[in-house]
Amino acid sequence: MDGARSWLESTKKRGMALGLKGTKSVLDRLGLTLPRHIIHVAGSNGKGTVSALMATALVLNDIDNVLFTSPHVARIEERVRRNGTPLSSQEFDEALERIYLATLGDEHNPVIDLTFFEVTYLVSIISSVGSEVLILETGLGGRLDATRSGPATASLVTAVSREHVDVLGSELSSIAREKAAISRPNCPLIIRDPEDEEVRQAMLLEALNAGNKMLGEISAPAQVTFVSIPKDASVQQEAVLLAQAMFEKIGFSTEYLEQARKILRWPARMHLLSNNETSTHPFLLDAAHNPSGLRRIIPELERFISLHAPKTDNGPLWTLLFGTSPQQSLAEFLSPLHELCRRMPPKQILLTQPQGGRYPGVGVEILAEQQWSIPPLKFASASQVVETLRTHSEAEIGLVVSLGSLYLQGNLLNIFDWTSDENLSLFAKH
Repeated sequence: MDGARSWLESTKKRGMALGLKGTKSVLDRLGLTLPRHIIHVAGSNGKGTVSALMATALVLNDIDNVLFTSPHVARIEERVRRNGTPLSSQEFDEALERIYLATLGDEHNPVIDLTFFEVTYLVSIISSVGSEVLILETGLGGRLDATRSGPATASLVTAVSREHVDVLGSELSSIAREKAAISRPNCPLIIRDPEDEEVRQAMLLEALNAGNKMLGEISAPAQVTFVSIPKDASVQQEAVLLAQAMFEKIGFSTEYLEQARKILRWPARMHLLSNNETSTHPFLLDAAHNPSGLRRIIPELERFISLHAPKTDNGPLWTLLFGTSPQQSLAEFLSPLHELCRRMPPKQILLTQPQGGRYPGVGVEILAEQQWSIPPLKFASASQVVETLRTHSEAEIGLVVSLGSLYLQGNLLNIFDWTSDENLSLFAKH
């Protein structure tokens, strides 16, 4: 099994590659019997939350399901969850072995090179055999993402924003079309209303011609439903509305969605850890990887700080910890966070560089050059941050709000030893 893990690690050298041919070829070689329902989810923001919410609601309804998401926060097995719980290491390794063997060539078939993401996606496909539902979160875009190489019975596109413009294009309408290209002929396509007529028409045009000939699909219109979201809806409330539309279309009960919202514990997404769980100060962990995503969570974050941070005469007592992956425009990305810090001043601002990401995190010297409301403190790693915070009293720190890269939140979960199946499950099992 060590060999399979070594092979998986070696696939990181291939970086990121958009395209369907290699993954589709391995899928064909595996010859799997797939679940009756496969729900494919794309979008710039909120796709992980709605996917996790649907998976949780299905568990509450006693419907076996497998959920594929990326990236992982603390350990790789959490990319594939069965009924809310990360796959066991043994089952993950067994799936890796099958995928590796399927990539080998012979006199009739060439060797197939896969990327790290493609391999983990295929692990979820193998693991879904015997389950009733498979939920797939797209990695990047939609049309050429590896998750598009297999079948789906329904698709969902969450909020769309300008992201990965070097790959998906600079126009919002073109980005939206790439994501709407996960639509399948004659199958439901749920779309979070983009509230922009040009974008809406671009997505409708794509859905009207759903299907990919290379995958053997015969072009036909998808069954499109736009879902309007109230302006004041939280991230989770928005997820409930989208999941409800999806479940109604495919014939699943919606009665468990509100309960699922209440118990959902999506690691590193508005994730509160008490001082007992961190052995230091309480931490709120949340990830935002683009400007629209960060702006979207600021009102919810502000409410959370007001409710959970210690009260003082000067307002809520909180400390900001921030680290991020590379951004198209760092100033634009940070703008809503700067606005929050001016409205609700933190006691301290701590900057660090996330470790272990696909790309090196933004260096603290570059982050420190931004227009922070108070002079920030710089740390080489999340470990150094935690070690320093442990020497400070509650009156000096308050609630620590860790924002930015998902990898930073993963660094913290590992430091706090929050990596068991129980802790990484979508809801508490006990």
